[in-house]
Amino acid sequence: MAKDKIEGAPDAIAAHSPPDVVCGAFDARGFRDAGDPGWQAWDVSKRAWTWQGSHEGLLPTTPIEIERYPGPLFLSHGTQDRMWSVEMTTRLEKRLIKHGRSPEVHYYEGEDHIPSSACQNKHYELLMDFFSKHL
Repeated sequence: MAKDKIEGAPDAIAAHSPPDVVCGAFDARGFRDAGDPGWQAWDVSKRAWTWQGSHEGLLPTTPIEIERYPGPLFLSHGTQDRMWSVEMTTRLEKRLIKHGRSPEVHYYEGEDHIPSSACQNKHYELLMDFFSKHL
């Protein structure tokens, strides 16, 4: 939306286990052996992303330009996520900082893609704090 100057962007964004690049469609049959899914070759006919009804220009491994979004950002990721590599969030964080942004980032040590009950409670507390500050 920022790139195309479309009005109506959200006031704040929170994302858990966010990819930093466009990824192919998720296939659960192979995720445990996939490693870092954001940096693997994909069948281009099975794209997971579209924009305004098209997936042209959204080839797998194309960076998601979140640094164009001007509002507050909350990113979180479990360090033992077996679905989406935590490296995707660390790359996003580094890229945002490089562009002068200050995202609120939380890494949940030892947590998988879906946090444990105790970590989920902590996550919700952090989310409520973030949205209370920015909305």
